[in-house]
Amino acid sequence: MNITKLLTGLDTNAKARNEPSKAVASAETNQGKEASGVADQVNLSASSKSIQQIESQIRTMPEVDDATVDRIRSAIQNGEYKIDYEKLAGKMLNFEERFN
Repeated sequence: MNITKLLTGLDTNAKARNEPSKAVASAETNQGKEASGVADQVNLSASSKSIQQIESQIRTMPEVDDATVDRIRSAIQNGEYKIDYEKLAGKMLNFEERFN
């Protein structure tokens, strides 16, 4: 997916999705210290572990199909896209139930 048009005005120094988190890089550095006899300890909070799990899941997600997005966008603009309002409402209710 080409996202360069979405990045205009954003921080270009932002971390890429495939770049390891600081905690992972720190842990790798500590492994080298342990091998040399110096040991530092890194304790990750529950939220940090959760963030790492989410990052891992994001890395495995498939890329967006630009052709499909363009096809749907065109259908909406031409008034050809049909919405099943009952199905949409059901999906919205299921989404809300996950938070309760």
